[in-house]
Amino acid sequence: MTFHYDLDPKTRFVVLYQDAKMKSTRISKLTGVPLRTVQDWIQKLENNIDIFQHESKNLAMKIDDQVRESIVDDTKVAPTTSSTRKIGARYNVSHTAVRNVLIEEGFQFRKLPKKASLTEEEMENRVSYCKDMLKYKCKQIKRCFFSDEMGIRLTKLSKGDKGWMQPQKKLKVERVDKDVKLNCWGAISWQGATSLHIFSDNLKNPIYQNIVENHVMEMEELYEDGELYFMQDNHKAHSPLDIIEKHKRIQMVDFPTYSPDLNPIENVWSTLKHRVACDDPKTEDDLVHSLLENWQEITQVEILRPYLQTLEGRYKECLEKQGQSLPY
Repeated sequence: MTFHYDLDPKTRFVVLYQDAKMKSTRISKLTGVPLRTVQDWIQKLENNIDIFQHESKNLAMKIDDQVRESIVDDTKVAPTTSSTRKIGARYNVSHTAVRNVLIEEGFQFRKLPKKASLTEEEMENRVSYCKDMLKYKCKQIKRCFFSDEMGIRLTKLSKGDKGWMQPQKKLKVERVDKDVKLNCWGAISWQGATSLHIFSDNLKNPIYQNIVENHVMEMEELYEDGELYFMQDNHKAHSPLDIIEKHKRIQMVDFPTYSPDLNPIENVWSTLKHRVACDDPKTEDDLVHSLLENWQEITQVEILRPYLQTLEGRYKECLEKQGQSLPY
């Protein structure tokens, strides 16, 4: 579709949206109008608002008490799906005016909590776990393998859509042609870690049994004698774990539900993902190579041990807070 470019951008928008039935992203590309502006115009049209009418910059000052009350009520009813642009279009006021009203009324735009608050029983289980781990001068902490899984995708490792470019020159960027999702399993301890197990299947109990069985010898080699402990979370694929029960040296740790903050491997996964992202892999082979190489580096004892040295203090803090969640 071609236009005479002396046409008003709003006129071109109306033709593309109402007559050509184009989507907002396509309209934005054809007209050069920012996507957010196009979406704002669509909202107004859907609410029978004339987009050609000049919008006063002082709309915030003209909001009467009834509209103000309606804005607050709408936000209370749907706090996660209400946007200032949608509400503004509904009441024919600017989204900035809506934002100002909400701020004046004490609202804050914040991230939602990752999960609901812990129950009394869940907090009690966390307290019991921490007490057990702190017994006998933290014996279990220093002889425990903390295990977990992590998923990672190539497309989630993107460096973003901006970069330094010279004037009049295009930046050549190698893109990921095919997305790849891999899963990783590992276990860390005071004396070192298992090798990283990479797999692509969805985790089910037979697969998990096989993974752990392939790494039991590594755990026993890191501790030549004495009792060992093995910690896993409460993923449904983890139970029962027959292979651990067959090894008399290794005892299972009863880990509380909803407690990633008590498992030091969570921070190791975060470090691993950051390092892999810095490698900027583009293929599955690149991703696997980066995962294995970086895991080997960050699980060297001198690098790994600081992740576990904080556990005594973390578990004591959990006891002080009577089992409440901790930041990690």
